[in-house]
Amino acid sequence: MKFMLDDGNILQVQPEILMFPDSEDDWDRNWISTKISIKAGSFIGDYNAEFMTIDFEIFKRELMKLYNDLNGNATLKCLEGYLTIKIKGDGIGHFEANCIAIDNPGINENKLEFSVSFDQTQIPELVAQLNAITREFPLIGEFNLDLN
Repeated sequence: MKFMLDDGNILQVQPEILMFPDSEDDWDRNWISTKISIKAGSFIGDYNAEFMTIDFEIFKRELMKLYNDLNGNATLKCLEGYLTIKIKGDGIGHFEANCIAIDNPGINENKLEFSVSFDQTQIPELVAQLNAITREFPLIGEFNLDLN
């Protein structure tokens, strides 16, 4: 999933491989090793992160709702805290994404906080990218995806 954002900023979230595909536990089989790449202002870097399949599925569903409710919110947040993207709409098709990237969550973490703006026309492409991710890394097992 790649955000091409204002002023040439980029946030790319690239799931790479299931971490524990042979586990007997559904929870463990849903972990994905993911590469995060960021260009935000003068800051450029990448790092490895751990997401779950459910993180991408929930974010996709929230973005689809956001496309129709321009005052809404959508959040991508991984359980381990490597990346948080909180998107808020202004009601007329403009969105602000507040992002927190953490390379090593915990005591020795390094954190980059940045905000980017985009508009409603970018949401269908983001949803299409998330559809590709969730096809390649579908949910395994039973999870509660109630977004109400």
